[in-house]
Amino acid sequence: MKKYAVLHVPEFRLQSVLRYLPEVRKEEPAALMEVQGSKLRVGEVNAAAAACQVQLGMSSTQALARCPVLHMVAANLGHERSAQAALLQTAEVLSPFLESTGPGVVTIELPPERTFSTEDFLGRIVVPLQALGLQAKVGMAGTPDLALLAARRGNPVYIVRNAAAVLSPLPVSVLQPSEELAAVLESWGVRSVAQLVALPMTQVCERLGPEAVELWERARGGRVRPLDLVKPREFFVEEIDLENFVELLETLLFLLRRFLEQLTTRLGNAYLVAGKMRLVLRFEDGSSYQRVFTVPQPTCDVDVLFRILHTHLENFVSESPIVGLELAAKPVRPGAEQFDLLEKGVRDPHQLAETVGRLQALLGPERVGTPQGDASHHPDGFVLHPYEGVEFSDEFDESPLLGVPWLRFRPPVPANIVLNDKRPAFLYSSRTTGPVSDARGPWLLEGDWWESWNWSREEWDIATEDGVYRLVRDGSDWFLDGLYA
Repeated sequence: MKKYAVLHVPEFRLQSVLRYLPEVRKEEPAALMEVQGSKLRVGEVNAAAAACQVQLGMSSTQALARCPVLHMVAANLGHERSAQAALLQTAEVLSPFLESTGPGVVTIELPPERTFSTEDFLGRIVVPLQALGLQAKVGMAGTPDLALLAARRGNPVYIVRNAAAVLSPLPVSVLQPSEELAAVLESWGVRSVAQLVALPMTQVCERLGPEAVELWERARGGRVRPLDLVKPREFFVEEIDLENFVELLETLLFLLRRFLEQLTTRLGNAYLVAGKMRLVLRFEDGSSYQRVFTVPQPTCDVDVLFRILHTHLENFVSESPIVGLELAAKPVRPGAEQFDLLEKGVRDPHQLAETVGRLQALLGPERVGTPQGDASHHPDGFVLHPYEGVEFSDEFDESPLLGVPWLRFRPPVPANIVLNDKRPAFLYSSRTTGPVSDARGPWLLEGDWWESWNWSREEWDIATEDGVYRLVRDGSDWFLDGLYA
């Protein structure tokens, strides 16, 4: 027999905004204001505001007259998307079969081989969501419709064991009929679920149409239906659509800090850590900026993650104010790392990454990175690859070393050369001075001849009393490039 659980967040749009406003305590009255027609009216209220007689559809003036200490907030689609994603990712600890039924409602098909108790739902769903600022309710029953009804009546968990005993005494209004259908049933004297179930379904369909049949089926506990399955997003995302444009770094960092607090809480609930972060800024002119940060050592430490963002944004400049913000964290499992006895690791990978970030901010990203040899014959040719942290490999390069080892001089040592029949015969330099007993060469090198920075050089290996040197001529200048060991 299949079992379903429904995760329901009352006043979802209001709660999705209040979770970013910790200064508004949950026992304080709050209302979500939205534009209805040409006026700003109350769209949702919490229990404290309802106790002050603040009702849906009131104008802001009327609401404040009823409750002068009312906190009025505006709806935010970005916050609602983040909260819905948080519900799905939290529900995934129970089952991978999830349906995003509606705003603030997630339906879960539970594994039939497992038994769930009230404590399971409290510990795995309700408490983790409370840490995110979302007051959720959970209901479990044999059908999705009945589980949703149970979730709405949960305090905060309601497990239906006998559908008929639960539904019969309830008023028809709990089934949420349309106004027209509710008026017809009221005129017939049908006020309870038990009275509705007692009506013959065939005659109900003939007289009231398909909507009444669906209502009658819900009154009997609903029907088992296939869920419209969704997969939670790979990244844990927090986002906001801003009403007031952001132009100052302090304001942006304040929002990012709040986002990180929410993300790390969500990651901690799933026993995961952040391996990467993705920052997306949307500007008033329609453009956007995106940057992916690799966390040197995956962590859930808010201060460490915040320093990564702060270091990058210190010298960030945009031509247009910010109207939208998104911060995502890629979850990874925390790994235990143990180095070999003779292996030397980085003492503090986060501090190293922060130092690299500051250097990039001062010098430019193209001037900081990991140098690697390029496909060129120039002995000093290299390219910089973006720094991605320190990686240790257990594989050793067993390829044989070819050639004679030598020590290059940095910088090269200037030299004066006396030629004999176009070959070096005597050397003057600060490193060594004396006759050249033997010279091998020249080896002519050139490259990038198609570019304005083309180069060419002439190389010799010379033997003196002090050792064997590499001698180079670049144009008309001679210098010692290194000493063979």
